Amino acid sequence: MPLASQVFLITLLGAIAPMAVVGYWLTASAAKSGTALLHDRLDATLATVSQELGDAWVRRRSALLAFAEDPALVHALEASAADAPALTLRRAAFSDVRDATQLVIIRDNASVPRWVLGTDEAGGPRLLPAADSLRAADPRGADVMPVSIPVYASAADSRAVGSLDVRLRATSLVTPGIGSSAGAGAVIAIFDRASGTAIVPLPFDIELLSLPRFEWEGRQWLTARRRVEDPAVDLYAAAPLDPYVTPFERASRRGLIALIVVALAALAIAAALTRQVARSLEQLADAADAVAAGDLDRQVAARGGSEVRRVAHAFNAMTENLRRTLRVLSQRQAVTAVGEFASALAHEVRNPLSAMRLNLQHVEERLPGDDELRVPVAHSLRDIDRLERTVAGVLRVARSGRMLLEPTDLWTAIDAAARAAEPELLARDATLELPASEHRTRTTVRGDAAALEQVFLNLLLNAIQALPRGGRCGVDVTSGEREVIATVWDEGSGMTEEQQRRAMEPFFSTKPEGTGLGLSTSHRIVAAHHGTLYMESAVGAGTRVRVSLPSVHAT
Repeated sequence: MPLASQVFLITLLGAIAPMAVVGYWLTASAAKSGTALLHDRLDATLATVSQELGDAWVRRRSALLAFAEDPALVHALEASAADAPALTLRRAAFSDVRDATQLVIIRDNASVPRWVLGTDEAGGPRLLPAADSLRAADPRGADVMPVSIPVYASAADSRAVGSLDVRLRATSLVTPGIGSSAGAGAVIAIFDRASGTAIVPLPFDIELLSLPRFEWEGRQWLTARRRVEDPAVDLYAAAPLDPYVTPFERASRRGLIALIVVALAALAIAAALTRQVARSLEQLADAADAVAAGDLDRQVAARGGSEVRRVAHAFNAMTENLRRTLRVLSQRQAVTAVGEFASALAHEVRNPLSAMRLNLQHVEERLPGDDELRVPVAHSLRDIDRLERTVAGVLRVARSGRMLLEPTDLWTAIDAAARAAEPELLARDATLELPASEHRTRTTVRGDAAALEQVFLNLLLNAIQALPRGGRCGVDVTSGEREVIATVWDEGSGMTEEQQRRAMEPFFSTKPEGTGLGLSTSHRIVAAHHGTLYMESAVGAGTRVRVSLPSVHAT
């Protein structure tokens, strides 16, 4: 296929096809977006209604409980008094009961209606004979919720002497119009689970609310439900879907038209430019074929339009980068192989470490309390603990690629590394200088204790191995508001500029027996802790390696 046709086909598949997919997605997602928006509105409305209902129910129930605890009412029900008692109910509590209820019937312990709560000439509470009052009242009024409140003999005596049969007004629990936040035409329904009836009137069949979506009067409606435990009611919210879906559909149609126009314009422009660019691209294609055949020294002359010149420069830079990448790739493959080997080695080391720990613990248990061998045994057990933590860290990083960063005292890691480096110090008759415990400030960083210990062990071993016999090295720590800096210094032979430049490269070492992985590994660990590692060195003047880590208080 000619190059011009290929470029045109790439334009068609790479630009026009995604536009078509986006257009289809816009059309298909319009209804979903509107439905999701309405569903969120309904859920938010039910949460508001539930909160208001719960608060109002607590107030109304408190007023009814105060009425049920009226001493005169309790005494009359206990004595089966024929006459209505003179109530001592507070006017404020009575006002709450009167405003919130349509009807309050006082029943005795046999559920026989005795009195109905009414109002006297002064506006206070009054009990009316039940027979006459129930004939005049309409207990079947709409917008009410039946509630039963037991009347007990006293706070200390839980014996029921009667009950309050209450018709609670729905308007006393939920403010009319509270569902308007769900949109125009929204309907809020409250179902009493005890009676299975709707507390507020509905414009449609209540069975429709059991469906997540239904059709009524030619419109699609969406429903949401929320269960309330106290009072035991179910809340429903329903709203027409059209006002939410229509704007999304209108926007998707406009977007689809715009995409079609852009697609047609893109096709026309692509057809015109493809013929012009194809000739210059053929020259680039020839050069690419040469590079593909292994001629990495092939260069392209930067001729033609500005775009072609940019491509030519990019092609030449690409071949240069390719040559450099091939050199780095071989190095990375070696690092990967070493990492896999380290993971396998760490796995194999764990079993003998466990056996060594058990053997040393048995030896420690059998040594007398004042035996001088207890000290080296204790040191060996601590070293085994350190090795096991290091092995666990290696396995964790090998498996997950991440370190577990927790608040860690940096001096703890430095002291552990210093103990591990003691044999090397003794072998070179060198001195390690650390500040005394009373002169140290707490330097807490967020890090992996075992990994940080490995960093400072690597740095200390490098410092010790660079010392002449009887030389000195040490560690200083300074703490700021945002970072903690630990400096490992030595008075060794130092490094040249070239050695400093390559010090962080894997497998580069100035020591014949060195692996060249210590500084490289330390640099990666510090970087994983969001810190920096840098060094200063001069030939004959020693080396200073600074490890900067974010303080645990840094934001």
